[in-house]
Amino acid sequence: MKSIFNYFITSILATIVLVSCKVEDRATEDTNVFFDEVSYPRTVSSVDVSKEVDIPYKLTLPSDGTHEVKATFEPSLSNTVEGVDFDIIGSSQITAGQLEGVLKLRLYSAAASSSGKIAAFKITSPTLPVVIDKQVATVQITKTCPINTFVGNFSYVSGWFGTPGNIHQVVEDPLNPNGLIIKNFLDSGDLSVTYDPVSYQITVPTIATGYSHPTYGPVTMRPASDGSKSQFNSCNRTIDLRVSYTVTAGSFGDYTEKFKGN
Repeated sequence: MKSIFNYFITSILATIVLVSCKVEDRATEDTNVFFDEVSYPRTVSSVDVSKEVDIPYKLTLPSDGTHEVKATFEPSLSNTVEGVDFDIIGSSQITAGQLEGVLKLRLYSAAASSSGKIAAFKITSPTLPVVIDKQVATVQITKTCPINTFVGNFSYVSGWFGTPGNIHQVVEDPLNPNGLIIKNFLDSGDLSVTYDPVSYQITVPTIATGYSHPTYGPVTMRPASDGSKSQFNSCNRTIDLRVSYTVTAGSFGDYTEKFKGN
């Protein structure tokens, strides 16, 4: 399912680029409105009926007055349904001197999926031109579950450092409101990580593992060198840590350390 979702995202982003290249760029020396990012991850909790989220946009120059900015749903670039998965909450008003604003969506938990869904939007304004190659963005809508139902015992599945089948307790970090601790994963002891409560991506620290390779010496864990992100799924109870293992002489490469809740 995850591979299908990733393929869908890749296809959508490719389509957005092609569509943008076929349209004449309206960007001028005047104030233009645009999405600063190609994709915005947003979550809605399984314990909530709905959740309002902000989707930011920017202007190329400070606004010369009051202007209306709207989001238009693009169903051909989405696997969501307006009115079922989300609603657009009105339009946005930007006033003189402002360089940025937000569009608002209401996400519905009942239709959301822990594997994620895509809603694509085009930014428009009746009085401002748009930067065409930045006029479309996707919102990745993911259902999340409470952290207190996520923590517990996890089996190590695969990767480089651990032993498949070993059980590791995952607990909330009492010193970090957005922290998790994977107990006794490293030879040096626990692995503490921090997660983003919006995207549920994980930040892995650079840390000595406590393991010394017989030839190359002490091994250090670092975030993956290819820039790929670590993440967890709070409903499916899975953890994927994208990490690199290095020694003084170089690197053993990037790996995904996988855990599955029992």
